[in-house]
Amino acid sequence: MNADPFGPLDEMLGMGQKNKNIFSGKSLVQQHDLYLSGEIKSSDQYTDWFELLRSASKSDIIKIHINCYGGDLFTAIQLMRCITESNGNIITSVEGACMSAATMIFLASESFEVSDHSAFMFHNYSGISIGKGGEMYEQISFEKKWFNKLVNNIYKDFLTSEEIKDIEQGKDLWLDGDEVVLRLKKMGKFEVKQQLELDLDEENEE
Repeated sequence: MNADPFGPLDEMLGMGQKNKNIFSGKSLVQQHDLYLSGEIKSSDQYTDWFELLRSASKSDIIKIHINCYGGDLFTAIQLMRCITESNGNIITSVEGACMSAATMIFLASESFEVSDHSAFMFHNYSGISIGKGGEMYEQISFEKKWFNKLVNNIYKDFLTSEEIKDIEQGKDLWLDGDEVVLRLKKMGKFEVKQQLELDLDEENEE
């Protein structure tokens, strides 16, 4: 029986016979899935989301699954900022309802998915005003000006100027998933997700 000439060297290097065929690798891309469901709640409920988005690297994919009727507008604003500041690859994926503040979060990314039969609704804000007459007047005047500026900034390329005016005047705008996809394609955005996947595949091969 011939002795293994590499036996002593294997032992010195910690490579026993049973380990010779084991090769470990680490994935270069990691996907994180976040679920925005039901109602958007206060911002303290999403601190882990904010941290994940802000600490993500270029090799991270963060998919935000949306089935949401809207909710806290200031939480949506903070999520939008985190999305736009993130170094990760953000995909917003609508899987049912995308309404009110959820539409703003949806449009904050650069890559999109829209499930069949999804429904989108855009509308004016809702709020409560309590206090003396002058205080309520000042609050409402500020909120109207503030909201109109917000709507124009977020929806200017996605909605027409007439649609934005209708929203400012209190009308609801409903779109189905197919209509949303067509608008995103006209903006040159809907195919970004597919290109993203190709780019990441090429990075893995390298």
